[in-house]
Order: sequence, then C-alpha cells, then structure tokens
Amino acid sequence: MNKTGKIAVGLICGAMLSACGQESGGQLAAKSSPAAQLAIARADTPGLFETYAKLRKQQIATVDYTLSVEIDKSENQFSGQSVLHTTFNHALKQPLTIDFTGGTVDSVKVDGNPVPFEYNKHFITLAAEHFRGTEHEIAVKYRHDYSSNGSGLHRFEDPEDGEIYMYTDFQPYDANRLFPHFDQPNLKARYTLNVTAPKDWMIVSSVRENRVESDGTVSHWHFPQSKKFSSYIFSLHAGPFHVWEDDADGIPLRLMARQSLAQYVKPEDWFTFTKQSFAFFQSYFEVDYPFVKYDQVIVPDFNAGAMENVAAVTFNEAYVSRGEKTQAQRMRLANVIAHEMAHMWFGDLVTMNWWDDLWLNESFATYMANLSLAENSEFNNVWENFYLGTKQWAYRSDQLPTTHAIQLPVKNTDEAFANFDGITYGKGGSILKQLPYYLGKEAFRIGVSSYLKEFSYKNTTLDDFMGHLGQAADKDLSQWQQQWLYQPGLNTIAASFKCEQGKITSLTLTQSAPEEYPDVREQRTQLGFYNMESGSMVLNKTIPVLYSGEKTEVTDAVGSICPQIVNPNEGDWAFVKVNLDAVSMENMSKHINDIDKPFTRLMLWQSLYDSFYDAKLPIDQYVGFVLNNAGDERDISVIRLVSRGLGNAYSYLNQIVMNDSKRNELQLAIEHFVWNQLQLADAGSDAQKTWFGTFVGVAHTDNALANAKQLLLGEMVLDGLKLDPDMRWELVALQNQHLYGDYEKAIERELAKDNSDRSQLNAIASEAIRPQQEVKTKWLENILVNREQFKLAELKYAASALFPTDQGKQFNASVDRIVAAFDEINSSDAPEFVGTYARLFPLSCNEAGVQRLNEILESGKSLNPLLEKALKNRRYGNRRCLEMAAIAN
Repeated sequence: MNKTGKIAVGLICGAMLSACGQESGGQLAAKSSPAAQLAIARADTPGLFETYAKLRKQQIATVDYTLSVEIDKSENQFSGQSVLHTTFNHALKQPLTIDFTGGTVDSVKVDGNPVPFEYNKHFITLAAEHFRGTEHEIAVKYRHDYSSNGSGLHRFEDPEDGEIYMYTDFQPYDANRLFPHFDQPNLKARYTLNVTAPKDWMIVSSVRENRVESDGTVSHWHFPQSKKFSSYIFSLHAGPFHVWEDDADGIPLRLMARQSLAQYVKPEDWFTFTKQSFAFFQSYFEVDYPFVKYDQVIVPDFNAGAMENVAAVTFNEAYVSRGEKTQAQRMRLANVIAHEMAHMWFGDLVTMNWWDDLWLNESFATYMANLSLAENSEFNNVWENFYLGTKQWAYRSDQLPTTHAIQLPVKNTDEAFANFDGITYGKGGSILKQLPYYLGKEAFRIGVSSYLKEFSYKNTTLDDFMGHLGQAADKDLSQWQQQWLYQPGLNTIAASFKCEQGKITSLTLTQSAPEEYPDVREQRTQLGFYNMESGSMVLNKTIPVLYSGEKTEVTDAVGSICPQIVNPNEGDWAFVKVNLDAVSMENMSKHINDIDKPFTRLMLWQSLYDSFYDAKLPIDQYVGFVLNNAGDERDISVIRLVSRGLGNAYSYLNQIVMNDSKRNELQLAIEHFVWNQLQLADAGSDAQKTWFGTFVGVAHTDNALANAKQLLLGEMVLDGLKLDPDMRWELVALQNQHLYGDYEKAIERELAKDNSDRSQLNAIASEAIRPQQEVKTKWLENILVNREQFKLAELKYAASALFPTDQGKQFNASVDRIVAAFDEINSSDAPEFVGTYARLFPLSCNEAGVQRLNEILESGKSLNPLLEKALKNRRYGNRRCLEMAAIAN
C-alpha cells in the first residue's frame, strides 16, 4: 500500500503505565522505562517530536546504513536506495516509522521481502508484524527532488560556466531529505556509501573513497564504512570542484570551491588557520582528531555560515572576498574554521542526546574557536572582536521579549530550528567564556578533556558535561547551572565608591535585574581603576572580585588611589551590563581619547551606544558626542564600533518622528563626517574600507551621491581604495535606492562586467530597493506567489532590500498585501522561507506599526515558532524606537 493520512503508531499502553498523557501534535508522553511498551500516535505533520524520538530510541538498539545514490546533471530528481541494518531492543509490538520528507517511495523490503507500507510525505510507516525477531534489514528505494532552498541535497547551476554543483545541509532535521532513515541525533550509525555521478565530478563525504569505477559518461564512487555518528552531520557533496591539498601533521587536508570562484580563494589563509586550529585542539583536548581526513567545501546559496559535517565541512561563499580582506574579515574566516573544527570533537565525536542541548554544542564551539585564535594565531585582538560581535549579539538577544533560558525544553525539531539565535550561540558562548575564571582555566580544560574521552562516539546530556567540569574543579555546579542556564535575563552592575584624602574608603558593587527576570547571580569580574598620568588615562590597578546578591562590598579596594574612572568589568571577564557611576561617566566623556587601553575605550564607546540604544541618551547627543570625539580614534575595533553606531543612528533618524530641519541637520552632519573620515583614512587601510561601508549606508545628498557615482565610474579615485566587485555593487544599490543618475544602466553595466551568481543576486537587491511602487509590487508577488520560480537565495536578497528605513511610504502602501499572505506562510513547512517572509516587516517607528503586529500576535492563532519569534522582536524594536523618539524632541 502507498497511502497518505494520519498513521496510528502504537496500540496499547503497557501494563506498567497507569495512564497515557496526551501531548501536543497528537503525541502521547513517553516514559523513560525501557520496559514500558508505549502507545504513541505519530502526528501526520512535518518534523519530529521528542516524545516520539524517545519511543524510537527504546525500539532501536543499533542501526547502520548502506546508501546508494544516483545523481545527474540534467534531471530534477535523484534516486537511491537506503538499507537500514537494524537491531531492535525487543520484537516490535508497535509500527515503525522511517523519516523521509517530501520524496517518493518506490518500494520497501524487509529481509529481502517486499512489504506493504504507508507514506504521508513525512515518514514511512511499517507494521510491527514484519519484525518478528530483533535483527532486520530494511531496504527502501526512493526518489527525491533536488533542493533549491539550501536544505537537503541542494542543486546549484553556475551562471558563469553552466557547471552544476550539489551539497547537503541537514541540521536539525533535513538529513531525511537525502535518504530514508531514523533522523534523530541519539541514533548514531555507520554509513557505507556508493554514488553514481557524472564522470568529471568529485564526490565528497565523511570518508575518502576507496575506489572509483568509470562507466561511459558516469563514475561509480565507493566509500568504505564510516565511524559512528549522527545523521545530521552526514554529507554528500558533488561537482567539478577546484581542489587544493595540504597536510596537518599527517591529517590530509583538502579545500574545494566551484571553478568560477577559485580565482578569489586564498588557500594559504584557509590552510594556515586550519593547521593552527588542529595544533591547538589536539593539545587542548588530549584526544587525537578522530575522523582521519579533513575536507572544507565552499558552497553557494548556503543558509548558514558553515556546517560541521563530519570531515567534510561546508562554508558559505561569503567567506570568499573578491578583493583584499580586512583584518576583521580574515579573523572572521579563521574563527569560523576553528568553530567548525571544534565541533569535530564536541558535537560530532560526542553528540547531544536531543536538541535541548543544542546551545551547548554551539556555545562550546563558539568559545573554543575564540580561545584557539587567542592562543594560537596571528591575531592579537580576538577577545575585543568577541566582545564587539558575539557578546553584543548576546546582550541584545537577552533583552528581547523572546529571550529564553540557555537550557530549555525543545519539544520538536521546528523549535530546535527556531532556537538558532543569540542565546544559543552568543550568550552560551559568553557564559562558557566566564566559566574558566570561576573554575580555573586548567580545571575547565581537564574537565572538557575527560568528558570527551569518556563519551567518544556516544550521546550525552548537559549533566554529563557539567559533572566532568565540577569533578575537575572539585566544585558543585548545581547552583551555577540553576542561575545561569535555567534563568533568562541580563543583569547590570554598577560601582559606587567614596574617597577621602585621595584614597578609596569604600567601594560597593550593586547588581540589579530586569523586573520580568529578577534573579541576581554570582560570577567573577575584575575592577579596573584609571587615572590621568602624563597626559594619558592609564590603568593603575585591577582587583578580581567574586560578587553575588544585590550588593557586594569590595574591601580589597579600600586604601587604593581614588580613581577617575572605574570600569566594573575590566578585561570583559563577566557576562553583565555595566552602568558607569557619575564620576566615571563625566571623566569618560572628557577623556575618551586619552584612555590608553583600546579594549577599555571599546567598552566605554559601547556603553555610550547602549545608552542611546536603550533610549536613555537622546539621539542628537549621541551623534554629537561621536562627531566631536571619534575623529581621533585609531584602533580598528573601536572604529568599527563607532562607524556602525553612526550608521544605525542615521537609519533611526529616517524613522523617528522629529523636526525635519533637526533630522536633516543630523543626517547631513553624519554624512559629512563619514565622507571626511573616508578621505582621511590611511590608504588601503582597514579603516578606509570600514568608512567606505558606512558612507554607502549614509550617503543621501546630491553631492554625496555624485561622489559615489564618480567612484563607481572611476572618475574619482581615493588613494588605496580598491573597489572589488562587491563594493561596486554597494554603490550600484545606492544609486538605485535614491533613483540617482542612470541607476538602471548602472545595473546593466555591472552585470556586463561580472555575470557571477553573486552579481545576479546583487542585481535583484539593487532593483528591489528602488522606491517605486511598481517595483515593490513586482517583488512582493515574486516572494509571496511566484516563489517556486526562484531560489531561496534570490528571495532573501529581494526581501532584505525591499523596505529600507527611508522607504516607509512604500511599505505602508504594501503592508496589506504582506499581511494577507500571513496565514499561508504561517502554515508553511519550509522554515528557511518563513524567515525570509519575516524580513518583509521592517522597522516601523509608529503606533500603527506596533498595532499591526499586535493584531497578528494576539489573534489567537497557532503561530510558526520562527515567525512568531521574528514578529515579537520586530514589535519590540518598534516600541523601543518610539521610546527613542519620545526623548528626541
């Protein structure tokens, strides 16, 4: 049989259970007892619920897969056979389901015999009667369309040379779009793969092939059995890749990219960062790299930054610059290489049991990547970069209405997808960063090492990890876990002090919490005392402090020289927001450029921006302070922060209701300052490139737009500023945003020079950004109605460009059409597209924008978790913008 419909999976609750609890999604609560025989009806819905995953884990003792896949250049589908070599814990008394989303099932055999099956486009169901013993071989022949949205097996055709490339991306629940299997992380397996593909292609997976047989126009690739790991980190990449090879102390390395991009790849950087990461991690973990070889594949249309597939990591092509990288861009590349490599041990070798520990998987890799760079790379400002990027992401996320505990229940794979956020990566990584200060750095390292050694090739829970850390440090971490991992919210600290005769007589740290999350916590921080000496504001003393509760008296400070500035989080030890005391704030405002430590200047500039962002400092005062002080800054991290802050302020000015002449004056002042900084920056410097990016974001007058056009046409040259193709597209988009000059021909000229996929995406964005209603209507219909005719990447570029902050009128004219599509999008089972739709709701700094989202969010409808989260955050942003406006006038 080949039927669609709801399948009843399970018959009777076992005698050991007194009741069966009903769960959302048509599921019954699974109990932990392996002897219990449960009745669970698997809902006819996409995704996988944890309760059903628990049942299947009780059913299945072990599984391995033999996979045969046939891929082709010209067809829309691939075909294959998945053989599941399965050992059950006991003879089945309930039906078995095999995950397989969106394909066609041609046949199913059990132990070589054809059997009837039911398939509802989400999973295959087989009756228990086909599994009399405990060891069985299930063979499924199937077909599936190639993906155009970056999930499953994605197919890409290069517009420059017509070559076809394919790659897989599976986390958290898309591996079953490649082959039918049990797609949950705690059913680890070994994989034996053979692939039939065009003769000139390379095939890449978790192991190296052991033979390739040619047969006319195709080749048959045979891969030996892999080690045991979860299916979401299995991979299959294919195409005529350009390949570079190297070696990391006996570990074979390969780097791959499509042929038309190869000229821009700098393999020396990739291999250098890879070797440095291997050297650090193998020493730190005291566990040899477990997967023999290491491939890194740079792929187009990728939905994330990178993905830790076992020994075959995929990277977004955004990490390939078509010009010279800045130091920050090179560090970002090194960081993502180290992040994915850390997963080879933490995530791939040892894997979470279920997606509630996703945060630990990602947070650990985030922290370890930065630690690796700080201790074994050429970069000397790693933790400043972490503070500027990852930590600010975490702070922002923890103040949103959608913040959540780091550790929280995840009932299904849809929720797991929605939890890829600033808490999962940023806050978790920041908490792990401060943990070595709490436990001791070596105790932390020993705990990590012993954890990896004990649980290699197994699945674990958070308690396993924390238990090893606590044992290594001889410390009970239960209270720490409760405070930091199970309670959301961002605390704030402030230092208050008194001095007599030039000496501190008392110093108190006060800790506060937001009303909705009132918990205060314990952690270590470091106080930094600054005073003017010989024309510089220098750090003359640091005091480590373990603080807890609402108030902590710092007796070690008594008798110290009275400081002019107290930094309560010197060196960024703690995860906490800082309020400067009045004395420190006054001296900071007078001496920001006299502070000799760049990291401290960075933190104080960030504190100033936070005051503006939190609607405590009026926007004109913030902009005025920046324009009066930022011109003397030379540290690139601070320049990046300041330039970003000015760009954000310019965008908010487009939205905040205020006197037009005041708005125009502020925006003109920002534009003039940024253009001046661009001209004054050292030729070819990172600062020059940073100010260029900000200039493109704030240019709006005829003079500025004329300068931009002349730069694009080569009629104006700034010494050292080399416009790569992507920088040129920024200027083209700027022309189109303001309908300046020959904006339509600008797109045509640029495409004639560069017809790459990246340029075609930029051309879409450059058209979509035009403030013309016919253009908005066209691209809205493409996104909402005609989306099957486009790749997801094309829709993302269009949606992101459609409504910049200076085009509120165009959004207001389009909003009814956007809202009308809500129900259809809300019911979509494509999370990537749901995220794209959410981009159509831009910042709306007015009551109507808030009310519009209220009506959606308070309608009583069951909302897609990803969409609900995005709209709640947008509503919060609109409300905060209104608060900015309230103090701006």
